[in-house]
Amino acid sequence: MIQCLPLDRILFLSIHLSMDMSRQGLSIAEAAKSLGVSTRTVRRFIKSGKIDAQLVPGPFGQEYRILELPKGLGKKKPLDNMSSQATVQTPVQIMEIIRELQEKNLNLAAQLGVATERIRHLENEVRLLTGAKSKPWWKRLFGR
Repeated sequence: MIQCLPLDRILFLSIHLSMDMSRQGLSIAEAAKSLGVSTRTVRRFIKSGKIDAQLVPGPFGQEYRILELPKGLGKKKPLDNMSSQATVQTPVQIMEIIRELQEKNLNLAAQLGVATERIRHLENEVRLLTGAKSKPWWKRLFGR
């Protein structure tokens, strides 16, 4: 014999089951926080297959749940140059680094000078083109 449950009891059970399903695993926001990336990045990882996720019923519709985060995903932390070097640099190595940085600085200053001169040249050309008009077009057309 099939037993019929009242409608409010059925709704309660379905909501309760969906809440239990949605509590399993990590949400996209929780996964993003633990990986140190945005939620959009986590969604991209799911779409590309880098993260396995399941669609489960949630309180507001279907939502992704992530049961396991693969290792190696997320933001790579920058290495601290001072802590990653096992040996202390000699004064000769330091002077070599300073010389390389000075050369790069000179190259960048030269590039900046060329770009500044190009901007000045283009500004002068624009002034020449806009300064050639003595009257607006409508005065030249209708005025005598």
